[in-house]
Amino acid sequence: MIDIHCHVLPGVDDGASDLECAVQMLESAAANGIGRIICTPHSAPDMAEKINQAFSKLDPLAVSLGIRIACGVEYSYGHLHGDPKELRSLAGTSFLLLDLGCPELPPTIVELFFSLECSGLQIIIAHPERYLKSLDTCEELSRLGAFFQLNAGSILGEYGKQCRRMAEKMIENGYCHYVASDAHGRNRTFRLRECRQCLAQNFGEEFASQVLGKNQELLLNNQLPITLVPQKANRKFFCFFRKNKPL
Repeated sequence: MIDIHCHVLPGVDDGASDLECAVQMLESAAANGIGRIICTPHSAPDMAEKINQAFSKLDPLAVSLGIRIACGVEYSYGHLHGDPKELRSLAGTSFLLLDLGCPELPPTIVELFFSLECSGLQIIIAHPERYLKSLDTCEELSRLGAFFQLNAGSILGEYGKQCRRMAEKMIENGYCHYVASDAHGRNRTFRLRECRQCLAQNFGEEFASQVLGKNQELLLNNQLPITLVPQKANRKFFCFFRKNKPL
């Protein structure tokens, strides 16, 4: 599998605290069946050199574990207003990862997205199920050309019932293009294999394969994701899953 959202670079943000922690995360990723990772530290001013140094330390260790890593950044909305040429995309593609972080769309979002589009950039909204409250907002973002990345932990109930239900609604309405780990350190790690099993049983093998593999491969080839609208969730299974996976 390919993880497009992960905070594994050591000492860069609130993810891996040091190189030892980063290697432990990579070992966990390998055990989870992950062969490629895009490292996406949180955006901050003047962080390019810090990212490059951390990447150069981690890359050979990742290779020794059978994992290929690449760089990106998880941008907050306020950090996207600079020169688009200075932005770090996901693995050198035209895709940017954006954490909006608020339930309502900012008033300048139309102008910003238009500017980024004119610069040849595509927006992927990071874990919108954690802060968006309405599918209408998803529809607005979709009309603006955005794609959506959901967290595996959200689908598995890690962040609570409300977040899990929003993730389910987004999936059922075609607002899920990628699923990623958003792994942070030792205590918030990779659950992609478990999530893939859950999605396959609830929404079908085709959907699980698309959002946890095929669309990631398309991204790395700088191609747009395929949108799938699966059948409604297997409610009986979801009830069983919720009962046996405490929050």
